[in-house]
Amino acid sequence: MDLVKCPFCGKEIESDSFYCDQCGEELKLCPAGHGFKKGKVCSDCGTKLVEAKDAANAQSPQPTSPAPSAVPVSPQPQPQSTGTQPQNTNVGQQPSVAAQPASVAQPEAPEKTVRAAAPSAEPKSLVSTALNARLELKDGAVIGRRAGDYVHLFGTQGYVSGTHARLQKNGNGNWEIVDLDSSNGTFLNGQKLVPHQPAAFKLGDTIAFYDLKFVVSE
Repeated sequence: MDLVKCPFCGKEIESDSFYCDQCGEELKLCPAGHGFKKGKVCSDCGTKLVEAKDAANAQSPQPTSPAPSAVPVSPQPQPQSTGTQPQNTNVGQQPSVAAQPASVAQPEAPEKTVRAAAPSAEPKSLVSTALNARLELKDGAVIGRRAGDYVHLFGTQGYVSGTHARLQKNGNGNWEIVDLDSSNGTFLNGQKLVPHQPAAFKLGDTIAFYDLKFVVSE
């Protein structure tokens, strides 16, 4: 049996197939001999395509009915069933249309479950590995060597100004850092801040008071 390509999925199938046994599509033939094609007309010659099963039935010889006998025939007793299957007298004929599946059922795609987006985490602290310290964020808290909420930590840091920077929340509820005109500067992700201009920060950002670095954490 010759193998040809299905015009729908490109898989190899037998040349006398009515349906593609790979994708289930019903096959159509060009009567002019150009094989299986998609659509309504042959892309090679423009001839109207016919279904493969119809083309096969048209080519198969139809059995002729015997002429009725002029002599009345007495009814014969029906033979008892022997359990054997009757022989198929239609050897060589193409299988009937009913024997072929109309289509191959495609599995339904699972419904996607829409999940609500998890709320984004909010910064809660500044963590310094150099000082082995964690500073809890406070709205309006001042960072400085001589004044502010964290004097106990920065009191011995000579490069930190007396009032170096301020932590605050803006109108949208986001955290900001403001440099208070410090001597050695405040840096956000390596960029030096302009004094008295708030800069918003988020989780994972790095804030440095001169070279003393803190990572914004939960």
